[in-house]
Amino acid sequence: MARAVGRGLLRAAMITPGGHRRFSEADVEAYALSLQDEPDGARLITTGEAARLLGVSQPTLNRAVRRGLLHPTLTTPGGHRRFDSAELSAALYFEDEI
Repeated sequence: MARAVGRGLLRAAMITPGGHRRFSEADVEAYALSLQDEPDGARLITTGEAARLLGVSQPTLNRAVRRGLLHPTLTTPGGHRRFDSAELSAALYFEDEI
């Protein structure tokens, strides 16, 4: 969420005295829906596009795949990973682990 806030894509509903951000469920759901490129079906994107969407480097994304934190939707015969753009929105909830 911190990356989305930093980019101005999501606003905290409140900030606690300790500086922790709290988000409304509706805002988080709306943000997640906005990440879906095509409402009728997801679009497969490359590793580079997925890394940019998540705000991480490609090596970081590859480490997340190896650790089982992310799963490609498809691996091409040449070994290239493709990710479902809609499923990546769920990964944003766990971006601190990536």
